[in-house]
Amino acid sequence: MKFFKVTILVNIFFVFIIFYLAYHLIYGNFNIQNYLVYKFEEKIWKQKQETLDKNIADVAMDLNALRLEQEDYLEELQIQNNPLPNEGETVLKLD
Repeated sequence: MKFFKVTILVNIFFVFIIFYLAYHLIYGNFNIQNYLVYKFEEKIWKQKQETLDKNIADVAMDLNALRLEQEDYLEELQIQNNPLPNEGETVLKLD
């Protein structure tokens, strides 16, 4: 029988595989849209993680300066608590 030749069966198999992949590309759990959303979420996650790591490093540096009582850091804290100029300081307003 000509229907059961190996080449015809192989062709039918590959056509079935192509239809199967096309179906799951459109209706599957991990289709193109989900893949793009996943990539976007991954990019946002990395940006947030880098920002968080930078903030953690900044806080650690500030806590270390406070613990060692470094003068420049204590001066910055004093300026934050009292933003008005001290006596003898000149304030320049730039427009």
